[in-house]
Amino acid sequence: MTINFVNAIRRGGAYALISGVLALGVAACDATSTDTNRDAAAPTIDVSRVQAANDTTVAFNVDVKDNLGIKSVHVETLGGVSTVFDTTFTTAVTNIQIPFALSASRSVPPGTPVLVVASAVDGAGNVSRVDTLRLTVGFILPPVIRVTSPASGTVAVVGKSIVISISGKSGLKVRALGYNATGAVTTADSTAFNSPLADSVSIQDTIAIPANAAPGPLTITPFLRDSLGVRTTGTPITLTVQTVASSNTVPVVNAYCLNIPSANSCGHSARMEVSDTVHVEATDQTGITVLGYEVRGTPGGPIQASGQATSSGQVTSAIRTFTTSLPYTNFPTTVYLQTFAINSNGTKAYSKLASGADRVDTVTIVAGVTRALPLGGEVADALYHSRFDRIYLSNIARNRVEVFNLADSSFKAPVIVGSRPWGLSAWPRDRNGTMGDTILVANSGGTNISYINLNGGGSGTEVFRYDLPNIIAFSITTTRSAAGVLIQQRTKFDFSDRPQYLAATCKSAGGACSEVVLAYSTTPTPGQSIPFTENNGTLRWENLTTRQSHFFFEQAVGQGADRADTLEVIRYDANDNTATILLPFKDPQNRSTVVTVPRLAFRDTTFVRNSGNFRRAVFGEGGRVMGSRALSFDVDRGLDPSYPYFDLGVSGSQDVTDFIANSFAQVKGVAINFDGSLSAIRADSTYVLNPALRLQGVIGTTAANAGIDFHPLNTGPNSFPLNTRLSFAASSEPLIEIFDTRCYQRVATIPIRDPVIGPIKAAFRQATGQLVLVAATGRGVVIAQLPNTFTTTCP
Repeated sequence: MTINFVNAIRRGGAYALISGVLALGVAACDATSTDTNRDAAAPTIDVSRVQAANDTTVAFNVDVKDNLGIKSVHVETLGGVSTVFDTTFTTAVTNIQIPFALSASRSVPPGTPVLVVASAVDGAGNVSRVDTLRLTVGFILPPVIRVTSPASGTVAVVGKSIVISISGKSGLKVRALGYNATGAVTTADSTAFNSPLADSVSIQDTIAIPANAAPGPLTITPFLRDSLGVRTTGTPITLTVQTVASSNTVPVVNAYCLNIPSANSCGHSARMEVSDTVHVEATDQTGITVLGYEVRGTPGGPIQASGQATSSGQVTSAIRTFTTSLPYTNFPTTVYLQTFAINSNGTKAYSKLASGADRVDTVTIVAGVTRALPLGGEVADALYHSRFDRIYLSNIARNRVEVFNLADSSFKAPVIVGSRPWGLSAWPRDRNGTMGDTILVANSGGTNISYINLNGGGSGTEVFRYDLPNIIAFSITTTRSAAGVLIQQRTKFDFSDRPQYLAATCKSAGGACSEVVLAYSTTPTPGQSIPFTENNGTLRWENLTTRQSHFFFEQAVGQGADRADTLEVIRYDANDNTATILLPFKDPQNRSTVVTVPRLAFRDTTFVRNSGNFRRAVFGEGGRVMGSRALSFDVDRGLDPSYPYFDLGVSGSQDVTDFIANSFAQVKGVAINFDGSLSAIRADSTYVLNPALRLQGVIGTTAANAGIDFHPLNTGPNSFPLNTRLSFAASSEPLIEIFDTRCYQRVATIPIRDPVIGPIKAAFRQATGQLVLVAATGRGVVIAQLPNTFTTTCP
């Protein structure tokens, strides 16, 4: 036995992990041999998927076998990762597994297809068949497919029908969902879905049991076909088909609240919303005619809400999902839920406990309405527009803005925008906080801002894309060569120009906005200049009226250790590439700006929010690192008249370092009140700051959540009336906490169905005088409409 080494020839931007192997010392056949008895058996090759270590890696294995010796293996990938590998073996190898872990650019969206093509050649020149494998970029879990109803072991009756329910979920979207039935009945059916595909779907179908069907087992196997055409089967269930039973049967009822993770039980800690879903299913060999539910205020008391559905009685296994409309306005409220069925003989039965007693579920009714996105995806930001009474949600995975109408609690037609929409901000109309009829959308997959005209179409229409400029920074420093000569070095720092979060501000002389200045953060890419190749974006503003730009450098002013870097910033117009100097190396008076270069950039993701009156903005540096920075921006202060490159409205380096000294935290979210007099930085707690970043107080929020926002009419520590001196924060529990922004004490809580895991936005609904809270949860977006009566007793 000898140790043989594998030489891998790499072409492209990825890498493969290839190990040395142990193989028997059999000499490889010469491909030029003329021996008529030479090897004629081709090698075999198999490409199989492997769970990737992270969401930017595409992983797979290539297994090759040959009876005498492998000479070379050719692997090519196309699509989201394009590269070629040729692996040559210099000694005899008959069986090898080559693992590959290919890195994808962060600019490639998750779910982008990758096609792997592989073949092998042995020492005799025999070529294997070509094997292919379809993968995707991103950490995507395997599909989940299951028969949700009926349960395995359910009895089906000849001459009647059963209703089956199947659910499927795939990170690669669901193209088709169906089943195969074998045994007493042989049949198959599926439902194909059209683009745009959803990542989670469910279907119902009816299987008729013929009168002449032979009693016995009936096996149903569900399957799913994803957007790549890959078919995956789920766990089969087996039913028992038998002849018609006697007429004195009692329905067997099974029910569960769809919002509860564990099926078949609401449980005594269940939480439901006024408009929620209750799933009821029942079986009876004589047939089901009615399914329903009943809600009472006390066990055994009068029915306060109910719902029912009827059928012909020809179905022995029936399913129904009800949407409730419960008559409760105070939260939390405890109610008692029962589900029932009636068979074709008129016998009514409730769902039972294991003991045989009627099951009564204790349910807590909570505030809000939770809605999943119509076709799935991921919400990056939200905005409520009072004049249209709608909530706009950027769906980064679907390249569109979802539109939720508060009047009827339904989603309307989405607005298609640019690539990977992220931050949202309204066009400012005046300093009183009036929003215009345009929404600005940061297309983080490009370098532009979408303008949505809310008056266009039924939900709004994209009418324009503003192309952001290419802004490049340079540092100039002087070093001494080996010969002792002073040499001036100019280093280029080319950052990504892709926008992420937005904050709209405006200049105003007398109330109405004269110029709109959009502050924004950028999303980084690995292609940026060293030392900013990983996880470093920038902050900027763009005057959308005059098309002027500014690159935030004020926070980095000052000399670094052992070096002095003079900064130069140049703007290149996106349309004609015209160069404009935003910060000269030396101005006409021979003045320059020295910075600490690493402080120019900000970790991904840096949060941005504007004040309600469109004067100020706050920035919070993201990333899982302690000592994150916060900045503020005041559009009224403008450029320094004596040095018109320096923005006086951007926090200076001394203010930024002061915030770090007073907090030293990992920033998870930011908020700013109506007039910008207070900002909140969500971290291990929530740090409340004034415009100079001076710490005003600490709110005891939980460390695990990011959501925070002020009452939409909050104007500072002395905000009046007292019901405006509040902030709203996500909790690790299923509730929203309300805090006083002067005393920093919790004054109330709002119970909701699920814990908030993302941002919170608070708004004032003028049509009803209510507060509107919008937040992201693990199962969708929760919208809570609440009376504007929360207040504080703190003096």
